[in-house]
Amino acid sequence: MSAKKKIHKLAFDFESNFKLIGIASHENDYRLSWAINKSLNIDFIRTDDFIINHPKHKIETPYSMYTYFDEDGLISYHLISNKSDKGFLLPHMTNIDFVLKVSEETDEDQLNNMLKQLKKIDIIITAFFIEDLSDKVKNIFAF
Repeated sequence: MSAKKKIHKLAFDFESNFKLIGIASHENDYRLSWAINKSLNIDFIRTDDFIINHPKHKIETPYSMYTYFDEDGLISYHLISNKSDKGFLLPHMTNIDFVLKVSEETDEDQLNNMLKQLKKIDIIITAFFIEDLSDKVKNIFAF
């Protein structure tokens, strides 16, 4: 008499503690970061490129990135280009030029106010929350 093997599957629910805002703008990254700094009263600084390894194409793709850490609210902000010479960071969202990642615990009112302020910036065509993130997208921004 052989015993049946029990198979246990571990389900991992990826808990994301960040929000993504898609931004469409025809301006350069440095000009957009300056406009956001002025509007939101933050201080983005240029950092090393955000590099993604695309296993399908076997290439490293750099995307420009600006960061700011709010020490009072313990919130980190990352403005990342969605476009590179080698392709899109989010290929399913070619309509956006930048992604603004807002990390940590930020309340909904604060995020909604931020989105309203972004939409008022004259060089921003549109800005919106990127909802229903796939695990693949969550993994890209899990840094």
